Amino acid sequence: MKRKALLILPEAPYPVVGGGALRTASIVDGLKEEFELTAIHYRLEGEEDPAVRYPAGVLSGGGTIDLPHHAKSFLPRAVRNLKRTVMGVPPLIDRFGGQAASLEKQLEGAWFDLVWVEHFWLAPYARLLRRHGGKLVMDLHNVESSYYESLAAASPWWQRPLLRRFASQALKYEAKWLPEFDVVVTTSAADAQRVTHGCKHVLPNTIPFCDLPAEPKSESIVFTGNFAFTPNQQALEWFFAEVWPEVLRQRPSLRLRLVGKEIQYAPQGVCGVDYVGPVEDAVREIAKSWVAIVPLRSGSGTRLKILEAFAAGTAVVSTTIGAEGLEANGAIAIANGADSFGQAILNLIDNEVESSRLAHAARHLYEARYTWGAARQILRELQL
Repeated sequence: MKRKALLILPEAPYPVVGGGALRTASIVDGLKEEFELTAIHYRLEGEEDPAVRYPAGVLSGGGTIDLPHHAKSFLPRAVRNLKRTVMGVPPLIDRFGGQAASLEKQLEGAWFDLVWVEHFWLAPYARLLRRHGGKLVMDLHNVESSYYESLAAASPWWQRPLLRRFASQALKYEAKWLPEFDVVVTTSAADAQRVTHGCKHVLPNTIPFCDLPAEPKSESIVFTGNFAFTPNQQALEWFFAEVWPEVLRQRPSLRLRLVGKEIQYAPQGVCGVDYVGPVEDAVREIAKSWVAIVPLRSGSGTRLKILEAFAAGTAVVSTTIGAEGLEANGAIAIANGADSFGQAILNLIDNEVESSRLAHAARHLYEARYTWGAARQILRELQL
């Protein structure tokens, strides 16, 4: 007889599109064989129940907690951030807070062998959830304090005090709430070292296994991700200002393809850029380009965009912080300065032997360590 597990999810795992959904869906896939799964999802008011998107038979029950819509334009965001600064609350802790009564009502009389919480934003519900579960697990997609520190380092001077304030607030919340969990899961050993509280285990980000795509390569490079995500915005701003003009001067026919959701938040009207937007199969789309670029200047966790490029058989050029946390020596071309990053791209385009070597090494690494099958094995070893 299966044991019972409760999942508390601020982001829906299905459809499996984007880094957060990919990680959460891998957790669902890894737990479903051993546990009878119940999921409580946060959703925007008026949207459908995320449970209807799951494969048949995965969930035995669940519920929803509604979140109000909020504007993403500059002024409303500035007001929200000012309130957070005054109240001493990190971003999204407030967004997902204030729902204890609704959560308690949905859990009334219920008991689970395992309560699995996705994202640190829900950590303040730990004591409530403890009343309904035998073992409490926090899955950190990012270490929030480190995330905001890295954002500050890559941001204009006038934004840094606010971001460092958020980092300080997050550090205090981590010290308060992470010890409430029996297990804290991180995406990498680097993030595990940043977490100084709780019993830590590493569960790498993974993606579903797929065959190597047989797509013809176009004369292009590709960047993938959610374009509303601040590290992706910072990456493109730097790339377009410091790298792309020289690359394009040396290779005028080259195209940069931007693939992912919220494409309207990408810098618009840039010469040589194709705004592809969201696609059904990111791996197949990446496979159409010679090189995948990861010019990140900030962030935490590990980058699903790199794993998708590994699976696609496309060579990757990344900054050090972009590749952080991945065991990928010899499978990624690392470059940090503008000149070296641009030259790394051009070298891989011009050197088919080196490009193929990187792509083959990366594909081998993906098959060995970064598929959902590998994640299932690690979850079993955690003995939840």
